[in-house]
Amino acid sequence: MNETTPAISPEAGCNPAPAEQASSSRRPRLLRLLSRTLHLLNLLLLVPALLWLLGLAVWQTLSLCVTLPLLAVVWLQRRRYRLGRLLWLPVAGGAVYFMLLPPPHPAAWQKPWGREPGLSLEGSELVVENLRDFRYRSTEDYDVRYRRAVYDLSKLTGVDFAPCHWDGHEFFCHTMLVFNFSDGQHLVVSPETRLPEGEEQNGLAGLYKRYGILYVFGSEDDIFALRSNYRHEDLYLFPMNVTPEQAQALLRHIVAIARQSSERHEAYNTLTDNCSTAIVKIFSPMRKLIPLQYRLLPINNGRIAELLYRFGGLKAREGESWQQLRERCRVGYDITPAPGQSYSQALRLRTEHPDAETAARP
Repeated sequence: MNETTPAISPEAGCNPAPAEQASSSRRPRLLRLLSRTLHLLNLLLLVPALLWLLGLAVWQTLSLCVTLPLLAVVWLQRRRYRLGRLLWLPVAGGAVYFMLLPPPHPAAWQKPWGREPGLSLEGSELVVENLRDFRYRSTEDYDVRYRRAVYDLSKLTGVDFAPCHWDGHEFFCHTMLVFNFSDGQHLVVSPETRLPEGEEQNGLAGLYKRYGILYVFGSEDDIFALRSNYRHEDLYLFPMNVTPEQAQALLRHIVAIARQSSERHEAYNTLTDNCSTAIVKIFSPMRKLIPLQYRLLPINNGRIAELLYRFGGLKAREGESWQQLRERCRVGYDITPAPGQSYSQALRLRTEHPDAETAARP
């Protein structure tokens, strides 16, 4: 009995299985999607830089930043890869140009940032030269005052986290710290944009080393009163859950960072080197209180205080919710000290601060 062997097609065993075909067909699609995404990101970086260098107004820049990349995506869909790759050339050139930009050295800085603090730390004694202590009659009318202050770190009792929101913005804030001493002194540290004379702060210009960054060491009568009594911004004073020893380590760390920033003439950057990234850098020795989430908020910094609360970084009463703590620690506007009372004392009584009993003493 003859057995017939089925004929084998030349292609048999050579064609990939349907699953393999689907997988191989997906790869080019993913590569195309990745390529187009990279091109779009390149344009989003390149277009604002070019428009800013051309000196266009902010509203024109913002509108063009939206429309031009969208048009470019359509163009890339038609032209495919060859011309699209040319976009890497100006992006690479822009990156080299940015790296070669020197830090700002203007002829003069605006008055609020006219002087850098001089910081010397020997043992437990911190001496601050040029401590900012302005006195305001309005936001534009003030007396420029600097003084010398001496702090004994062994008298440190705690640290407050002080975010400040403006114009009703919840997602953005300015972030500060205040160090409290048992002798009644309070030292505010406020990382701020250092603007050259005659310039206004601009988010796009802030990407290209136009401004400096300055660690302002000042008094509450200056830095906090300006915001609560004259700008009418939403300032909060959250006591942090740190020991006196941790507070000392934190202040020493800040002094080292401020010195380094001054020596290097570090430039401000809207995304990577601003008041909030400075605070994250400051918090680095306290990693148990500052999880990874804090390092991911260079822009949406309005939630830093809430995250501190969630991870036990703020002192809250038993059973106190975040909203209750936030409302209690809100400073409010127009703080007027009673006769014989300082601004710092009135501030702590207003927020029911743990130091309020000490603050109430004459």
